Amino acid sequence: MSHTAPLFEDTRPLDVICMGRVAVDLYAEQVYSHLKDAQSFRKYLGGCAGNTAVGTARLGLKSAMFSCVGTDEMGLFLRDTLENEGVDTTLLRSTPEHLTALVVLGVNPPDRFP
Repeated sequence: MSHTAPLFEDTRPLDVICMGRVAVDLYAEQVYSHLKDAQSFRKYLGGCAGNTAVGTARLGLKSAMFSCVGTDEMGLFLRDTLENEGVDTTLLRSTPEHLTALVVLGVNPPDRFP
């Protein structure tokens, strides 16, 4: 994905710096099934700090993500997703030394979903 420069330079100070885990959540598309039976998954940005950074940006706050991802494709996915959501990724370090965190999840019926 290509990164485009914003139409204007946002020089506001940061309102929120979210420090902690950001990961790729892989959710099974087959609801009501066991993970061992899942055939396909959808990927989303996850992790408490990552979700908070996106949520605060959506609320209009200038938020930044302070964490680390791998230089792999999933790390690029997280960086692109954060940037597309308006999160400042200046403090998001990319390293070839570690892989980006992946979480595999099954979806229970809506009345049992956390």
